[in-house]
Amino acid sequence: KEPIQASCDALCKTHQDLLMVGDVQEAFIASFNHCRQMLFAGIDLDAVDKHCASTTLEMVSVHLGVIYPNICMTASHNLHVAPMVTQTKFAQVHGNLSNSSHHLLILKLIGSNSTKNPFEASKGVLNEEIRNEDDLLQHAVSTGESGILQAIRFNRLFLAYWFKRYEEAAEMAALYKARAVMPLIDIYHAFYEGLTAFHFARELSKENPKKWFQLGGKSLSCFKTWAMHSTWNWSNKLLLLEAEYYFSIGEMEKAEEKYYLA
Repeated sequence: KEPIQASCDALCKTHQDLLMVGDVQEAFIASFNHCRQMLFAGIDLDAVDKHCASTTLEMVSVHLGVIYPNICMTASHNLHVAPMVTQTKFAQVHGNLSNSSHHLLILKLIGSNSTKNPFEASKGVLNEEIRNEDDLLQHAVSTGESGILQAIRFNRLFLAYWFKRYEEAAEMAALYKARAVMPLIDIYHAFYEGLTAFHFARELSKENPKKWFQLGGKSLSCFKTWAMHSTWNWSNKLLLLEAEYYFSIGEMEKAEEKYYLA
């Protein structure tokens, strides 16, 4: 029920605390989640860009042993910490892959993706064959890394919607598969899938609107439930979906009311 914004500082502290006890894997999961939360919390994109870059630099530095050498020293004297440290190389690579894709999303939103390549910054940790997001997508498909695959699909859905590439947004939404344990991006996926569906319900009203109304209705139903559990986080998104629904069926007065409230 807490606002998404409230988790940002907590994730930063969690990252530092976990590093100090040698749990590098969970530390960088917290850091990556912080990068993601900053976007959803509406924090200035330039600040998110800097944090993503800082996270990547820290991951690479830890991977190379440049910083936090006390982690390895602690591991040699602590049997509980040692297994965590010996398993961190894969975790760092996995985290870097996800963080690089998310960082690319931020760069595209602010128009800096032509001058910055987050995959180049991560080359100290990543497989040399992964030079861009398309390479990462192929890696995720071939290795069955569903978390990375879902992250890329959400990022592409998000960008496609905001840049009005609705056909691509619908394609990414269809490929996305919700998981048994729902992370935050699954909720945002449902939101953007619903918005995309109502767009097509209007634009393709003479073709097959029923399909799009069903998809949009599914998102509406989910947000009615989620808004009851966290009004702060989800009620405005529910209102926007309702506005899009009324707009799509031609009830303009109700749509205008919902748009205003959202």
